Amino acid sequence: MKTPLAWHNLAYHKVRTAAAVAGVTFAVVLIFLQLGFRGTAEQTASLMYDALEFDILVRSTHTERLAQCRPFPRLRLSQAASLPGVREVSSVLYGYNRWQSPQGKTRLIIMLGIDPQESVFTAEELRRKASSLTASEFLVIDRASRSEFGPKNGREFGDEDVGTEVELGYRRVRIVGHFLLGTTFDADGMIVLNKEGFRRVSPTWPKDHVSLGLVRLQRGADPAAVAHRLKDFFAEHSIDDVDVFTRAEAIEYERWVWLWQMSIGVIFTMGVAVALVVGSVIVYQILSSDVTNHLPEYATLKAMGYSDGVLSRVVLQQAVILAFLGFLPGLVISLGLYAATAWQTRLPVEMTPLRIAGVLGLSLAMCIASGLVALRKLRQAAPADLF
Repeated sequence: MKTPLAWHNLAYHKVRTAAAVAGVTFAVVLIFLQLGFRGTAEQTASLMYDALEFDILVRSTHTERLAQCRPFPRLRLSQAASLPGVREVSSVLYGYNRWQSPQGKTRLIIMLGIDPQESVFTAEELRRKASSLTASEFLVIDRASRSEFGPKNGREFGDEDVGTEVELGYRRVRIVGHFLLGTTFDADGMIVLNKEGFRRVSPTWPKDHVSLGLVRLQRGADPAAVAHRLKDFFAEHSIDDVDVFTRAEAIEYERWVWLWQMSIGVIFTMGVAVALVVGSVIVYQILSSDVTNHLPEYATLKAMGYSDGVLSRVVLQQAVILAFLGFLPGLVISLGLYAATAWQTRLPVEMTPLRIAGVLGLSLAMCIASGLVALRKLRQAAPADLF
């Protein structure tokens, strides 16, 4: 057909077409937001593990996810260090504590306890800042911690906050540095102390217990094989208070928990499905109404010899046009919302080319599916009805 009938149908009913485009745009924005939050949950789930240097992770069997980390005996790491292929082991204390800012605001903050002499962090900045933790009252704080924790500039911690004294676990502590790691859905801020300082603000912490065991292997050692030997060693000695993960397994498990076990991941996934249903219903209503209003015209075209296939393509072309018209403003709006969300929450909400392509594909599928359902109305156009 030389005449762009699909475009003319949409252009003729401007108000109806604008409503359809607005519906598609709404669905696109909602899909982008749900996928963005879901991607952020997945990315931040392994944020801590990405910052720690280890090939094999040892943690308590009572730890379902990192935020619920439970202590286990430090002896387990000494036992792990005796296995072939293990180069060295170190440990981290992990917990939450009450932080009171100089402005008097109180909230919970993640705290890590480390030995500054041990190799714990992968990032050079964190390793360098950790060496300044020479006293139990010293700490370094994540620059991405929320403003509610009380940075002097009201936005983020920096050099002007070095030397500031705050209250942590009802003990006075002093900020001696800052680093950048990032916030998560579990916590709005993080600090690092030495182990003596960690126990000072957490006096009930069990003696000779740690939260995470970091095992680093000799060059060329296979993490999966060493982890298997370590599991066998613990099983042979009837030790059942720790789990053993390779680095890849620990990250994959944490992300799986966040996406499929935590309500937050399930909600974001369901949000995508809801957005698709809402958009599909809107597009179907518009296309179905358009076909109904033009049934005499479609019947005339059939009488002129146009087949159902040709006319069906007209409806589906309208669906594709609506998908693109709704996607473009939806993308622009979503980029703005991503930037605003990242600025306000300090979470890494990022737009990726893969996500853009995926949402475009979902938009096309949503509109085409609605068009296919609307074709039932088109089949009601019979040339006999003209007489």
